Amino acid sequence: MKNRIKFLRSGITLTAVGLAVRTAAMLFGAFVSRAVGAEGMGLYTVIMTVYSFALTFATAGISLTVTRHVAGVIGEGRESEVGSVLRSSFFYALVFGLGSTLLLFFGADFIGSKILADERSKLALKILSASLVPASLLSVISGYFVGVRRVGFNAVVQVFSQVIKISLTLFLVTRLSSYGVVMSVLALCIGMTLAEMLSLALIFIEFLIDRRRHRIKEAGRGKSQLCEVVRSALPLAASAYVRSVLTTIEHILIPRRLMDRGEDGGEAYSHYGLLHGMALPLVLYPMSPLSSFSGLLVPEFAEDMAANNRVRMERVAAEAINTTLVYSALVAVFLFFFSEELGYTVYGSYDAGSYIAMLAPIVPIMYLDHVTDGILKGVGEQVYSMWVNITDSLLSVILVYFLIPAMGIRGYAIVIIIMEGYNFLLSVHRLRKRVKFKIHYTLSLLLPTVSAYFAVLISDELFRFHGSTVRGGWLTAKITFAASLFVFVYVIFRVLIRRGKSKTAKIKAGQ
Repeated sequence: MKNRIKFLRSGITLTAVGLAVRTAAMLFGAFVSRAVGAEGMGLYTVIMTVYSFALTFATAGISLTVTRHVAGVIGEGRESEVGSVLRSSFFYALVFGLGSTLLLFFGADFIGSKILADERSKLALKILSASLVPASLLSVISGYFVGVRRVGFNAVVQVFSQVIKISLTLFLVTRLSSYGVVMSVLALCIGMTLAEMLSLALIFIEFLIDRRRHRIKEAGRGKSQLCEVVRSALPLAASAYVRSVLTTIEHILIPRRLMDRGEDGGEAYSHYGLLHGMALPLVLYPMSPLSSFSGLLVPEFAEDMAANNRVRMERVAAEAINTTLVYSALVAVFLFFFSEELGYTVYGSYDAGSYIAMLAPIVPIMYLDHVTDGILKGVGEQVYSMWVNITDSLLSVILVYFLIPAMGIRGYAIVIIIMEGYNFLLSVHRLRKRVKFKIHYTLSLLLPTVSAYFAVLISDELFRFHGSTVRGGWLTAKITFAASLFVFVYVIFRVLIRRGKSKTAKIKAGQ
């Protein structure tokens, strides 16, 4: 019970922080776009594409590896080895962080001249290279805090990082934007780099305080865990590298194949922006709570796996899967029936609403796959997940190449639907082999879907609007009322169904 309460408290904390950070990032993005202009944002976006490759090289795999190994040795009662895990992980992170820093710094001239074909990007890339080592080391400590289930420290750093980044960038952009596009972009890069360095300083101080407060006696320096860390981290990193390349190819390919179909450049980028830049982010936004909790499932299952606690693993897996199914069924119904109003209110676009409705039915599969992936990582199936994700990305590129010229942007929507189903089926099949769990389709899928539909109908009648031209406040009230009504209806019928089953069981037992 104590672990359960701690798990819920950590998940709620991460969810609240994640939503706050995401909202702040959206507002910050709006300011930046106005301050640096369209040209500046375009240059900054291209630079960040290269930087994301370097960041992936520096950090991929290490945070999850630290989480699993720290939780594992604690679960096996070998707390004295936590320090050895961390020393090995810091060494690994330092090697890859320094490697990516050197590659980006000394390769900036070549990348700027030959790949990006924009001389203005060179200095910005060199400035950003200074943030890679701090980012890599920060990933190690973040993984440690998740592994020991003290995620409040990570939450503090996330908030601090956003506040520092926004404050520094506002200060620098305001003073340098008058000198032109290049100085505005450099201000953004300097702000990001300084924020990363200060975030590392803060989380390292928190780490030292935590280690002193929760002092673990180590037997000498302990056996080196470097081989184990490398063996766990490299497959995850390789997966991230390959997926990053394939994803970049896919997203470059989409507008090009739309133009091959006969659309002009503006029309192609408009359609791509509607589906991938507007509809998909809104569909994924409600997944924030699941992202927080699924990350916490990794140390839960890693510790139970180390302790061979099969009963608890099966119970937690069943709770996680069924709870996700209830939540995703609610979200899918709401997104489908409120799609037009959401598209117009959030983006001022009816077309965005039609794409939201198109993607809504796959929300349960999409959300379940996310949680299933977290459990698989917890039971040591990260290599399997790696191959599933790589084949997913490769097949997506192939389908994009062939479907978009024939079907337009709707072909890309079909690619998303097909590949989400593919990924989920492979993941859940693998999970069932490792952990037995039961899905309650009546209580977790049928009942929430019907309850959500009923709540939407009643809410729609009470909040009757003319078309989708409704203010955001009224739409929020409408959705909030529908969600409250859903909880009321779902809980009542769930209790009635369970009582009915209980009475039936007693009658059968009496016979």
